[in-house]
Amino acid sequence: MRSSTFLMVALAVAAAVFAAGLLASRSHYGYLVFAGIVVLQYIVLATAWNILGGYCGYVNFGAGAFFAMGAYAVIALERLGRNPGRWLSDTYFELLIPLLPLSLPSMVAIGGIVSGIVGLGMGYLTLRLRGVFFAIATLALAVVLHTLVVNWDFVGGSRGHTVIRPARVAVGPFSLTSIEYLFLLMLVLAVLALWVARSIERSRLGLGFASIRDDELAAEASGVPTLRLKLIATTVSGALMGMAGAPLPFYLGYTEPNTAFGLGYSVNAIAMPMIGGATTWSGPLIGAVLLGTLQQIATVTITSVWNLLIVGVLLIAFVITAPVGIVGLVREFLRTAAPTRPTSRAVGLILVAGFCFVVGALGIIFSLQAVQAGSPGKALLGGAGLVAGALGLAASWGLLKLQSWAPALACAAFFASIAVTSGNLWLAWEGVIAQSLTIALSAAAILFLQTRWVRLLYRRHPVAVPVPA
Repeated sequence: MRSSTFLMVALAVAAAVFAAGLLASRSHYGYLVFAGIVVLQYIVLATAWNILGGYCGYVNFGAGAFFAMGAYAVIALERLGRNPGRWLSDTYFELLIPLLPLSLPSMVAIGGIVSGIVGLGMGYLTLRLRGVFFAIATLALAVVLHTLVVNWDFVGGSRGHTVIRPARVAVGPFSLTSIEYLFLLMLVLAVLALWVARSIERSRLGLGFASIRDDELAAEASGVPTLRLKLIATTVSGALMGMAGAPLPFYLGYTEPNTAFGLGYSVNAIAMPMIGGATTWSGPLIGAVLLGTLQQIATVTITSVWNLLIVGVLLIAFVITAPVGIVGLVREFLRTAAPTRPTSRAVGLILVAGFCFVVGALGIIFSLQAVQAGSPGKALLGGAGLVAGALGLAASWGLLKLQSWAPALACAAFFASIAVTSGNLWLAWEGVIAQSLTIALSAAAILFLQTRWVRLLYRRHPVAVPVPA
C-alpha cells in the first residue's frame, strides 16, 4: 500500500472513530471520549519513541521530558497570548503581538518544533554514547528539564499553571465542545504520527535506521552516515513526543511539573512498543491501544494506582515469553500455519488467540473489582475469574506459539469464562448485552478450536509439517 493510500485509509478510520466519539459524547458514555484522548495520546507517544528506540535501537528513557516540553511550550504560549503587550512591547518580537493569541493547532505545532529542537540538541550531545550510557544520558536530560521547569515562574514553576479551556470551539460550520475538539485534534496527531512512522519504515531512511539497529559499526564501515541519521531520528521522535504532550494543559486544566514529567509517560512510551512489536509501525499502535485501554478500564473499575503495575507485569511477561512482541508472535505463527499466504482459518485462529487474551486480561481486572466488593458471592466469582483470566492469558500465548496443549487450555479458559459470566448475570443483570456477547463469542471460539484443521495444525507442529491451506 502506498503512503498516500495509507494516509487516506487512516483518515477514513479516524473519521469513523470521531463519529463514534461524538455519539458517545452526546449520550450516556461521555467518559469514553476522555479515555479515548488518553489512548490516542499514548499512540502518538509510543510511535514517536519507536522511531528512535525501535527503528534505531537507541533506548530513550527521557520520553516524559519531551512530552512535558510540548505541554509547557503550550502553557508559555497560552500565557503569552493572554496579555502579549505586557511581555512583547519594546522588544524585537513586538511585531508578533497582532498574531496572538494563537490557535491550539498552531501551539501544538510550535510545541513540536520546540521539542524537536531539544531532541536535535540532545542527539548532538549524547548520540556518540551507546547502549546503557545513552539511556542514562536521556534520563539525566529529563531530570535537568524537570528542574528547569520547576524553577521557571513564567509557566507556574512548582505551583503549576491553570488553563481555562473554552466551552465550545468552532470547526468550520460545526460547533464542538472543548473535549470533542481535543479528541479530534488527537485523532489527527495519531494519524500523522503513524503515517510518518510507516513512511520512514518503508524508505531509504528506514533502511539506514535498521542498519544502525542491527550493527552500527558495520553500517559506518559501509558508508552509512550514522550520526546524521541518528540526529534525524532524535529530532523527529522528539517533535512527535512534544506534539503528543502539547494538548495536555487543555485536557487537564491544571498542570504541574510532577504531572507533566510523570513516570507513567516514560514507562508507557517504552512498554507499549515493546509489547506491540518495536520494529514496526503497527507495534506501538497495538501496544498503545491494548495497554491504554486496560489502564483506563482499571482506573474506572479499581484505581489508577494499578496502572503502572499492569504495565510492569505485562512488560515482564512479554520480555520473558515473547520478546518480539505481538506483531512478531503473529508473524512467527503465520510462517508456520500459513507459509505461502495468510488464510482465513489462520486469521481466525489469530482472532481467537487475541480474544482469549482480551477475555483473560479483562477477566482479571473485573475479578479484582469483584473480590474487593465484599459480597461472598461476588468474591467467589472473582476468585474463579482470576483463575479463568490466568488460563486465558497462558492459552493465548500457547495458541500463537503453536503449543500442543494450547487448544485444550483455551477451551478450558473459555468454559470457565462462560461459567463466571453466567454467574455474574445471575447475581446482577448489569451489562447484559456485553456479557451475552462474551458468552456467544466464547462458545463460537470453542467450536472453532474443535475443527479438524486446528487439531491437525497443533498435532503436526512438533515435527514442523505445515498444514495445507
